[in-house]
This record gives sequence, structure tokens and C-alpha cells, in this order.
Amino acid sequence: MTRDDSSGGWVPLGGGGLSHVVICKGRSHEGRGRREYIVRGERLRDRAPVLECAVQKGLVYNKVNPIFHHWRVEERKFGLTFQSPADAISFERGLQAVIDKLDRGSESPSSSTPEEGDTEDDGQAVSGFILLYTQI
Repeated sequence: MTRDDSSGGWVPLGGGGLSHVVICKGRSHEGRGRREYIVRGERLRDRAPVLECAVQKGLVYNKVNPIFHHWRVEERKFGLTFQSPADAISFERGLQAVIDKLDRGSESPSSSTPEEGDTEDDGQAVSGFILLYTQI
């Protein structure tokens, strides 16, 4: 979902629906060809991409309740309604690990972090991060 401040509510991205969401390392379409971490969502019904958000320093993450979390990157706001609190916790932990890595300025994986299996290949899921099914 994305926040529509003019109406004061959350609206579905790309028509909404149950989606497959992953945090991956790759190239953003908006990222001018450089490698970065990206939250991507694909609607299950028709495999349409509905979410692509680069994870950046300064990302503000909020847990509204056990299954609805949202975040802000610069002026854009995104939200996910998870199928279970466990999925929400997994996503939050994975995203926090990426944020911590960005804050450290490290591009080399550490054996004590979930990024242990990071790859430089575009669009590859970051090792240790769960693939989620959620409402976007």
C-alpha cells in the first residue's frame, strides 16, 4: 500500500491483492544502475509487479499492530498487511538487518549476519530473508 495524504488513508498499489514480497539485492529501475537492496512485491493473481522500493539510510519503520507495518523513504510511504504476526516479524528483522548493514557502510557480508549468502546477481533474494505473502 501507499499513503495518500490528501485523503488521509492507505491505498493499494497496483490494484492491491495478495502478493509475494521479498527483500533482495539488485539494481533498482530508479537507482541509475547501481546495486542496492530493494523491497519487491509481485501480485500472485497475475504476477504483476506492484512494489519496488529501494532500502536507504534514513528509512523510518513503524509497527502499527502485529500484522500492519509501514515505512517511509524520503517522502514516499509504503505499508504491508501481513498474513500472520510471524511473517511481519520476519520481514521486520530482515529489513532491520539491511538497514543496519547500510548504516555500517559495509558491503562485505559478515558471518554473523543474515546477509551471509548475499550475491551480486541482480534480483537475488538476500539469504536468510523470508519470502512473504501479504496484502500490498
